[in-house]
Amino acid sequence: MKIVVYNRQTGDKWESAVRKAFPDADVRQWKENQEAEWLADYGVIWQPPIEFFENQTALKAVFNQGVGVDHLVNMKGLPEELPIYKLRGVGMEKLMSEYVAYGVMHFYRNFDVYRQQQEKRLWKGFKIADKSQWTVGILGLGTIGKAVATHIRELGFPVCGWSRSPKDIEGVRTFTGNDGLSELLKQSRVLVSLLPATESTYRLLNHESLAQLPEDSVLINGGRGSVIDLEAVQNLLDTRHLRGVVLDVFEKEPLDENHPLWQYEQVIITPHISAPTPREKAMEQIAAYIEQFELGVIPEPIDRSLGY
Repeated sequence: MKIVVYNRQTGDKWESAVRKAFPDADVRQWKENQEAEWLADYGVIWQPPIEFFENQTALKAVFNQGVGVDHLVNMKGLPEELPIYKLRGVGMEKLMSEYVAYGVMHFYRNFDVYRQQQEKRLWKGFKIADKSQWTVGILGLGTIGKAVATHIRELGFPVCGWSRSPKDIEGVRTFTGNDGLSELLKQSRVLVSLLPATESTYRLLNHESLAQLPEDSVLINGGRGSVIDLEAVQNLLDTRHLRGVVLDVFEKEPLDENHPLWQYEQVIITPHISAPTPREKAMEQIAAYIEQFELGVIPEPIDRSLGY
């Protein structure tokens, strides 16, 4: 068995992980400008250039080293018949749940206000609000979204969720469709986006949609940057419609150092760290997929038409 690995930043670590999972396999990293002298059966990859696929022409399947597959789905020239697999869960759901919980609690417990008071040396406490008035709306109810919804509900907050297809989560009101999205937005004191990057989600959260949130609401994005119109976010912060924003992902990363949002005290910016891939757990899932292939069983790949 031959397995090719590509990750521009952590290729060595992924190569080591693949070798550990398949000690008898021929495992190599692919490098830019590499000659097509060695063709792999499988690829374990993260955001390769199109040249990777032009070079590796014998692949039976590729396995993404993360949840987001928009880079692959949107790649021109990607072989149509090549199955693509994404990670599902593998521990990222716990990490994302913690990230979202921090964002919710930061504003619910007024830490944003206390931080501003600290800079002015003010000593003033505020009554803790009733959690029933802090409904958390979650967009995207896949493996990670379901886990986040359950975690936030267990913290005592009312939770509602929205997804492309109907979902059933204990203790969570769920919605679908345009009307359902509008209904969720109108009642969400905190809006959490965990949506993938697809044609249908591009700029879904724009001025028109975000303005449906209640006054003094909070936005948290741990999904994909292309879902949110940052100019709209900036305008709604300026008018105080949005109380605060937590942003971990951006359409272009890193966020331009001159972007105005860096200067907003109501904005928390993190460098795409909400739910990093636990490599060992990820390899367990990828290894299981490859073992199925070797047994002649083809697992269900992503649906390219949906983008996930």
